[in-house]
Amino acid sequence: MAGAPLSMAAVARKNIRRRPWRSFCLVLTVLLFAFFLYAGTVLSISLSGGARSTADRLGADVIVVPAGYDPHIDSIILSGKPSMFYLPKDILERLRDVEGIDRMSPQTFLATLRASCCSYPLQIVGVDYDSDFIVRPWLEATLGRGLKDGELIVGYRVNGEAGERLHFFGVDLPIAGRLEQTGMGFDSTVFVTRKTVTDLAKAAENIFKHPLANDGSLVSTVMVKLKPGYDSVKVAQEINRRFGDDDIFALFSKKFVNSIASSLTLVSWMIRGGIGLVWLLAVIVIALLFSVTMNERKGEIGVLRAVGASRGKILALALTEALLISFYGAVLGTSLGAAAAAVVSPAVSEALKLPFLLPSWRALILLGVASVTVSVLTGVLSALFSARRASRADIYDTLRGN
Repeated sequence: MAGAPLSMAAVARKNIRRRPWRSFCLVLTVLLFAFFLYAGTVLSISLSGGARSTADRLGADVIVVPAGYDPHIDSIILSGKPSMFYLPKDILERLRDVEGIDRMSPQTFLATLRASCCSYPLQIVGVDYDSDFIVRPWLEATLGRGLKDGELIVGYRVNGEAGERLHFFGVDLPIAGRLEQTGMGFDSTVFVTRKTVTDLAKAAENIFKHPLANDGSLVSTVMVKLKPGYDSVKVAQEINRRFGDDDIFALFSKKFVNSIASSLTLVSWMIRGGIGLVWLLAVIVIALLFSVTMNERKGEIGVLRAVGASRGKILALALTEALLISFYGAVLGTSLGAAAAAVVSPAVSEALKLPFLLPSWRALILLGVASVTVSVLTGVLSALFSARRASRADIYDTLRGN
């Protein structure tokens, strides 16, 4: 009894296995393109999301810090790098005389730099809850109530869940809630009231002397909200003109956000350029390899034509081989790209000093489907010219050439 005829896909798979080395090179080419396409796209979108999150969440029009410490506030906002610095005691009184200021909210920083005293090193930010307009909206959305003394709100990347306790300087404090992911340094930050941060500084004196332990009124930075119609650049310049000699420096948040945007634009163009270059190389390599393969198979194609295979079937067979090879490479490349994006992207973000916010799982899955689709189309279309030329070849010429 005769066996069932082989399907087009089955014949294509047999042809792929007959040339393992060349098939491997084709799969590898598509794999590399899919890898860079997916990983690069996820990295670019994550950096853009982090930049948007920073612009949306920063809230303050002007940020006042000690002179020379503006790079530190950048590090805190972008990466949550532990830092400690303090403004003159009368900073709030001085700023009240500056025209255009609507609201001010002081923050006090305490860095847990020594692993022997704490669970792990991170930035603790004491907020003045009554005047705060930066963190308070998040806290109320998370807790549904105000933040009490002796409680913690942890950033997205800080270990611990609501109801658990964290250990700092010999003191165990309960976690009241967790903030949503922001892509900023706030993800690695612990927020407490200013009274709590002072109490922690006093507890730290068993390990090292800290100025905050003796003076709970110390302020690290002042977040400033301006009245409508006032320009943040001019107000920041006025603060620097008045108080620059007293080690007080004001920076306008738009400068900070614009700096991120400029860096992001450069990185995005580099990523797109890299993807474009890999795509071009993939098209060239796939086209060349398929052209060589089709030339080597002239005799085989001539025999198929001689026994009745139409030009359409020859074309369909060649494109099916290209489709299968491209699909294998696209799935493997996208899977490796997803793994690389999860493992390497945060480290790349930290190295670039840019905020990083991964897309949702749904978006990542859709990007994966798009990556596979684009990679498969690239492979098939790159092979199309060689496949069409092979299918249109004259039977006599192909058999004689063999």
